[in-house]
Amino acid sequence: MTDFDDDAAGSIASAALAVLREQGPLSLEEWATHLEEYGTATELADVLEYLSEPMLGYLPNGKYVALDTVLEGLVFTHRLSEVEIASDILDASPDLEPILAFGDGEDGAIRVALAEEAASERGAAPFRSRRVVVLPAGTLGECADGDLVGLAVEDGTLAFRLVEIEDEPDLAPALGELFEEDGVEALDSVCWQLLIEDPSLFTVPVAPLGEIFEVAGYEHERELLARRGFDFDAYDLQIRTALVASTYDLTHDEAVSAVAFVDLADRGYTDAVIADFDIADWAHRHVSAAPDSFVSLADPGAAVAVFDLGFRNQDPVTDAILEALASELAERGPRSVRAAAHWLAGKAVDRLGRVLEAEAHYEKALLAESGWGPALFELAQFASDRGDATRALSLLGRIDGGSEENLYAVLQDFVPADHPELGRNDKCWCGSGRKYKVCHLGKADESVKADGRWLYKKACLFAFASEFVDIVTGLDDLENENLSEDELIAATIFDGSALDVALFEGGIFAEFLARRSELLPEAEVVTAAQWLGIRRSVYEVIETSDTGVVLLDRGSKETVTVAHSVEGEPGDVISARVLTAPTGAFAVGVVVMATESQAARVLEVLASEDLEAEELVRELRGGADHSTDDR
Repeated sequence: MTDFDDDAAGSIASAALAVLREQGPLSLEEWATHLEEYGTATELADVLEYLSEPMLGYLPNGKYVALDTVLEGLVFTHRLSEVEIASDILDASPDLEPILAFGDGEDGAIRVALAEEAASERGAAPFRSRRVVVLPAGTLGECADGDLVGLAVEDGTLAFRLVEIEDEPDLAPALGELFEEDGVEALDSVCWQLLIEDPSLFTVPVAPLGEIFEVAGYEHERELLARRGFDFDAYDLQIRTALVASTYDLTHDEAVSAVAFVDLADRGYTDAVIADFDIADWAHRHVSAAPDSFVSLADPGAAVAVFDLGFRNQDPVTDAILEALASELAERGPRSVRAAAHWLAGKAVDRLGRVLEAEAHYEKALLAESGWGPALFELAQFASDRGDATRALSLLGRIDGGSEENLYAVLQDFVPADHPELGRNDKCWCGSGRKYKVCHLGKADESVKADGRWLYKKACLFAFASEFVDIVTGLDDLENENLSEDELIAATIFDGSALDVALFEGGIFAEFLARRSELLPEAEVVTAAQWLGIRRSVYEVIETSDTGVVLLDRGSKETVTVAHSVEGEPGDVISARVLTAPTGAFAVGVVVMATESQAARVLEVLASEDLEAEELVRELRGGADHSTDDR
């Protein structure tokens, strides 16, 4: 897609909508020809195809339309339920779908919201629709169950009316022209197309759309419309499968297996929530009934897709179901799928707090297929957590592209240092008096391990595991809202205040210690436990030298010396977390305070008993991030 700067893109968007308002519905090519002052038709077509504007509608015939020119002055009706009356919230689908773009109301006005959020806000029962129309409190106070109400588009906003039916249009002939025999369309797009063809529709109150569609022989589901008898479930499965195949670059069969596995797990989750049952027995019955159903999960990409789609968010019940299904598949499924099954089982038991079992599953995955990439990577991370950089690098070396992983770069600082000038029986270079072969041959310098850098980076890598990456990037996105997830990871790995806040205030470091303590060297477990109690603070740089930087804690009034982790001049004010290690202290998440008032606000937030991670990051983002670790 052609890149335009923000000003140019804004000008194109305004001009594009103006053209649609003047010219009526246009195809992409027709639309682009009216805007050639901004670029070639080909360049503009790329921009227009991805244009996101509330007033922009897409029609079933492939053309685009300005919704305000089509819907202004029209009224759509809806029949009330008791739940709606009690909450002053209207189910949007299907009756009000065509006009939801006008629901960007300010406080006190009619607005459109997600159903779950609106129900929670007003303490209402769940709604059928994904989106709802939220009316000012008390609007429906005089209404009764079954009453007809209307929403009209007036001057670009939604207006509430009490109405009576004035016309009964027969839409069956017009709908028949729009739909193929087994076709399905977006409900709102169908209505917009009907209005293009007959502008007199909905100029007066008529029956609700749902009732009109039913009379005409059509039914709706999930904001879609089709002839009565259409298999919406099969259509949904087809669309999801195609999307998974495209997103994860899978074959059709691989995508089918991935979606089927996730759907089975979803059904198991629902059953487990509704009633207590034996998950292992449930998994045995479903897998043994069709053991070849998931054969295409043998591809690593398909297995990763399964984990991302169904198990990315950590939940004990979901993880228990994954463990049961994957273990059963490893035991009774085709031989070709055993590596994937053991990897999935390992991911589940790891999150359930059984890291040694996870390690065993990953080892079994490699017994089934020695080059299975995801298992090699997990074992490389475990080897790193154990402090075995040599094994970790060896495992990464067996993965195609393994040298491009963040872990590979980290390990370069911690590989054993060779001393070819020493014989195996010579005294060790470290001064211990022991022979080289029993002291440091093939081992890293223990002082490097003791300075805390590797431990901190282990925690950072853990934070960017799939179930936690949303927390980290979500906080960092408060500033970097235009970066993709991959770009955010590249920008924040081992660095940045958002990562530090996610680790400690966000609880990820505590989870890291709980799940990795069986792997970490004993000394690091002790250090990590101490770090849990260390709070971020605001510091003033007092003195700098070749040996370190002296900081004054403005909260406790104590001084601390940190080495090689803060760039600043005396008088600078920073916010950071100062972590202690056997060889000294170092600062992470360093942010230079832009003003004294910002420093005071940050210190106030840090002193709060109910410290919220997002609030802290917002205050810290008033300053400029600086590198926080000695790399």
